[in-house]
Amino acid sequence: MYSSLTHAPTNIPLTISRISDQDLESRMGRMGLFVGDKITRLDEDVALQTVRIKGPKGEVVLGGGMGGKVVVHLDDGRMVPLMEMQPGETGHVECVTAGGPLREGMKALGLKDDDPIELIRILPPMEFIAMIEGRGRIRLAEGMAAKILGSMGDIQCQFANAQVDMDFVVEKIIGGQRAQRAITSLDIAPGVTMRLESVGEAPSYQMAGRNRCVVSSSEGLRLFLRYDQADLVIVEHATEEEAE
Repeated sequence: MYSSLTHAPTNIPLTISRISDQDLESRMGRMGLFVGDKITRLDEDVALQTVRIKGPKGEVVLGGGMGGKVVVHLDDGRMVPLMEMQPGETGHVECVTAGGPLREGMKALGLKDDDPIELIRILPPMEFIAMIEGRGRIRLAEGMAAKILGSMGDIQCQFANAQVDMDFVVEKIIGGQRAQRAITSLDIAPGVTMRLESVGEAPSYQMAGRNRCVVSSSEGLRLFLRYDQADLVIVEHATEEEAE
């Protein structure tokens, strides 16, 4: 029986039959996943953590939604999602599974294929309280703060790395259309001046498996795919009668 990965059953062997997108097929191939390979769709919930990493452009912060799209080839030969790295582990970016706009944003942060990377530490979910010039006070989750790029004087950084009580001039908003709409709805746009007031812990955030398709390869690599990406992966699996 054939179906898209989105509609495939969980926790049974699946065979990749076709990948209906050349770019996605190429990126999965970089991770050793090809047509004919066996994978398993997992039904577990996926905890998306915020991480601080070091790349070619220095330290950057990635919210769980961004970090979940980066696969790293560790120096010891293992290939793991960024979210499964341990502090101090190093390697290089093997693949960024994000769509075009977010992938371009990742490049701006120094996170493109083959770039060196080190996990500095795992951060608790954070909430940023900021003042926007001419608008007032707002609250931002760390994932949104990480997608706002700008400058404090001569220092260019993410708003997630901004210093308290310093003017931060927005230069670019990275991410997909949904993230950009959410950020611009707060009147945040290039040229706007923001000022960070405080940072505190936010409630833990879990993204359930129904919002992300999580698969495991026969080698144990876990891959996080959006539904629209999983729709492009056609797999073959046994029916319940055949499985019995």
